[in-house]
Amino acid sequence: MLLAPAPGIDAVAPTSPPVEAPRRFEGIAVLTAGALAGAAGLGLGLASAPQLAAVDRCTNCPPRLPPMALAAVALNTTSLGLLTVGAGVRGRVRGSRSPSRSGATPWMSAGGLITTGGLLFVAAGLGWQFAESSRASATPWTLLQIGLSSVVAGSSLLVYGLAYRKYAPSREIRVDMVPTAARGHLGLALVGRF
Repeated sequence: MLLAPAPGIDAVAPTSPPVEAPRRFEGIAVLTAGALAGAAGLGLGLASAPQLAAVDRCTNCPPRLPPMALAAVALNTTSLGLLTVGAGVRGRVRGSRSPSRSGATPWMSAGGLITTGGLLFVAAGLGWQFAESSRASATPWTLLQIGLSSVVAGSSLLVYGLAYRKYAPSREIRVDMVPTAARGHLGLALVGRF
């Protein structure tokens, strides 16, 4: 009696689907388009400041924004969207390639400071506009344009830093010097946190 050998069964562990690493230059085109739209919006906004002052001085004119100011608002809004999307994608790319989350801190700090400064410029422009009796100068609109552009830039830096932090590895190795005191001993110890 001859027995046939049993067919061999190989154990195969289930594999997770491959995770696609983000491309190195992903998001740069969107950031560039957003920066160009923001620069054009700021330029048009600053150029339309004298026109807005002339509309404010005219008592018989209908209250409306000049076309250049409307274009500046549209470009600034487009810039906000493009910079936010581009900064999020770029932060994901850079964070996923980074060894730790510590690289996000300067971007978030700078973004917070620039956004706060922009909000102060906006408040100054609005205060100047309402406090000025003749409303004949272009300064309030100039302050508003600079403030809004700063808010857009600072917000995109915040988004970049937060995306960087989110996609960076959460496990960090830290080695610190910690003072230690025990019975009969006083000194410093190296402590590693993983």
